[in-house]
Amino acid sequence: MSLLESIPNIITIVFFIVVLSYYVLLFIKKKKPKLVRKFNSISVIIPAHNEERYIAQCIKSVIKARFHGEKEIIVVDDGSKDKTSEIALKFPEVKLIKTPHTGKSASINQAISVSKGELIAIVDGDSVISEDALIYTTKEVERKNVAAASCVIKVKNRKRFICMWFDLEQLYNSLIRQIFSKLNANIVTPGPLGVYRKKELLGVGGFSVKGFSEDIDITIRLIRKGYKIGFSSKAIAETNMPYKPKGVLRQRTRFARGIIDIFKKHLKINTAIIDIYTLPLFLFNYVQAVIMGSFTIYQVVDGYTKYFLAKGIYFSPLVLKFFFEWFSILGFFKWTISVLAGQTPLTLIAVVGIISTLLTYPLYIYAILKYSKKFDFIHIFALFFMAPFWLLIMFIYIISLPEYFKKDQHNIWKKNE
Repeated sequence: MSLLESIPNIITIVFFIVVLSYYVLLFIKKKKPKLVRKFNSISVIIPAHNEERYIAQCIKSVIKARFHGEKEIIVVDDGSKDKTSEIALKFPEVKLIKTPHTGKSASINQAISVSKGELIAIVDGDSVISEDALIYTTKEVERKNVAAASCVIKVKNRKRFICMWFDLEQLYNSLIRQIFSKLNANIVTPGPLGVYRKKELLGVGGFSVKGFSEDIDITIRLIRKGYKIGFSSKAIAETNMPYKPKGVLRQRTRFARGIIDIFKKHLKINTAIIDIYTLPLFLFNYVQAVIMGSFTIYQVVDGYTKYFLAKGIYFSPLVLKFFFEWFSILGFFKWTISVLAGQTPLTLIAVVGIISTLLTYPLYIYAILKYSKKFDFIHIFALFFMAPFWLLIMFIYIISLPEYFKKDQHNIWKKNE
């Protein structure tokens, strides 16, 4: 077997080890640090660029959110060309800052510089937070040496076609962040809601204006300073995801390019848990997506060309069946049955691949039940047809690779344009 042929096998084995590590962390019971202090004031910063569609519901949710102390709300209109500022001004509880289009991080940093709270909460302008979200995340940062906290993220507009997969992804990621937090291995405080101790946040220089993944960058820098990152499974933030092709492509390429920049900045050999586990795992997930995505796309195109196009068949019931099996979980079960029945060679790699996949789906189901408290048709449909979504993300990871060779990223984002 050549090196090229063995790469998918190596990736399959590593993926199996990764999934097993998730289960180990899932069942580990670890006490959270003790509560050591109380914070009596919080500044909720809402960075917004062209958010006229969602900013009102975002502000309303923040106003409604309970906090045991003084709550300040600051909306930063980062060069919007729509009615974002006009809508924000309708709320007397809101302090509005208008800036040129300097970027999300610069907007947040400017708001922090004039904020009065002991704590800083960041809420994306297209998101809403639950009534108790600030209470529960604040409780996390009141623990010993905890400088920031994240929460459960859901997708508010999940009934939009592609957003059902985004919701599944966010629920799964929330589960991973929760189990990672047991080891202080979580490196993401997502935009829909992250809460920080202001003093510690300023101590690491605030949010970086270079790089699209400012939420990952700031978390890593806090961990490297010796702080812990908390997680509250009771705090909920819901975000509205893009659902039109242009918006989806723009968001996902920004995510992919952002994580490449994180690798360039922070990936290094060290003894910290994020250096021996989390960051290598993020790198593996990216490499896995690129390699396995390329192999899968090749296999789909090659199979369609060989069995149909070569015979002059462009579309038929058999073509439909071919793509249905590739793009649904049915294809995996058909392959598994063929292996067990002896129709496909029973190899160690085949067994490892089957077990890895079978172990992955329960994690998704557990995340749905844990955070959504329900399991409906949308969840079932999204799980059944995960393959097209995975292929889309893999394709975006592939086309984003040239970002590695660019010198700098500037944290200026485009939304709703």
